[in-house]
Amino acid sequence: MLKTKEKSYKLKSFVAIQHSFDGKKENSHVHTVEINCTIKTMEDIIDYKMAEGLIESCIHKYENKYLNDFDDFREDATIEHFGEVLCGEIDDELSQNGYSMNRFEIGETPLRVYVITDELRD
Repeated sequence: MLKTKEKSYKLKSFVAIQHSFDGKKENSHVHTVEINCTIKTMEDIIDYKMAEGLIESCIHKYENKYLNDFDDFREDATIEHFGEVLCGEIDDELSQNGYSMNRFEIGETPLRVYVITDELRD
């Protein structure tokens, strides 16, 4: 029998974004990135509808948008920076609703994934 009291759920989402490294819209290109959030809970089961809704509400504003148009990405529109900003937004939403995220992953292919864990955040 499992002895731990902490449980985690991994929720997967996708978002299509555009960005350019030089800030010029004519040089923009599209990525569909996979986002995985591992959420800790002390409950017997996660409220999937609520947790997925919170994640989607954070992701939705970036769907099919040019990242460089957002203040947070004017100077750095890399996927890594996008992940850092999005991780913070999702973590804030989850923590306000009784959950915490201990791992965030963002990548455009399964071979290239940027990972943020709770040990790396402030």
